[in-house]
Amino acid sequence: MAITDVIVVIGAGSIGQAIARRVSAGKHVLLADVCLENAATAAKVLSDAGFEVSTATVDVSSRVSVHALVKTASVLGQVTGVIHAAGVSPSQASIETILKVDLYGTALVLETFGNIIVSGGSCVVIAS
Repeated sequence: MAITDVIVVIGAGSIGQAIARRVSAGKHVLLADVCLENAATAAKVLSDAGFEVSTATVDVSSRVSVHALVKTASVLGQVTGVIHAAGVSPSQASIETILKVDLYGTALVLETFGNIIVSGGSCVVIAS
């Protein structure tokens, strides 16, 4: 049985979807968002476009949540790419939340997925 290549997309917005469309042909897309409804809506769009997609929830400011996402991704196959497009801006959140999500969350995603991504894999971080 062939090993499935997995692209993990964190943040189900337009940017994450656009990058997923560009780099995920022939791969399984694991689409994760803090709101499962957002992930499900984006997954339907990608699925209708011919991508194999599953969804998960993740709070990038929570080590436990990011570790759970890594476990989910690892069960699906070998992680060959991570698209980290989750974040908040000053118009959406307090400074404390911005630091937890945009700074700590990004570092946590890079550290945790860096431990399991396959050799030659890549991570794209989109920050606002």
